[in-house]
Amino acid sequence: MMRLFVYPFLPYRSFFFPFLVLSAIAVPCWLVFRLYRLRTSGHGLSFRRELLLLTFVVYLCGLATATLIPNHNSRSAAQAAMGIDLRPNLASLTCSSPGLPKGSTARAFCLHNARGNAMLFFPLGILMPLVWRRLRFWRAIQIAIAVSVSIELVQYLSTGWSNRNADVNDVILNVLGACLGLAIVFLLQLLRGNRPAVARA
Repeated sequence: MMRLFVYPFLPYRSFFFPFLVLSAIAVPCWLVFRLYRLRTSGHGLSFRRELLLLTFVVYLCGLATATLIPNHNSRSAAQAAMGIDLRPNLASLTCSSPGLPKGSTARAFCLHNARGNAMLFFPLGILMPLVWRRLRFWRAIQIAIAVSVSIELVQYLSTGWSNRNADVNDVILNVLGACLGLAIVFLLQLLRGNRPAVARA
């Protein structure tokens, strides 16, 4: 049973240590900042609010680790799959390219990459409307696009040493994942029949 739970996360095991290091730096800095902010602002402490903000910070650490640290295995795998694609490509998004036969390693990498890019931004779609309670749906999508494009830009500029490739199809998958998370939260809010009040950052 434990093996079935752990197995899907094995491809990301190389990110665990960098994630822990980054979190060990970012989380204490964030806590100090929040303590200072709460002390100087005079607002009361909301445990739920602080827990949400801390979760968001930890998620950003994971996002940075998964997308920006050097990955010595990604270049060969990406080139074997379809290389660099700077234009939206339905065949690339759906892994239905004729050059990716069923059962091939390249197709398996493509499917894994597509699912990973979508699920990577799924928590962002959930957390944004919870942290900023009056954030409009379209503004949240704009934020998701800006974050994804920024990541791809950094990957493009650091290709020489990070072994990462920029791909506009990744942006599309990222935004789709964020939209799914946003849709779930906004649907639940509509079913509850209320919109939470503004939350202070």
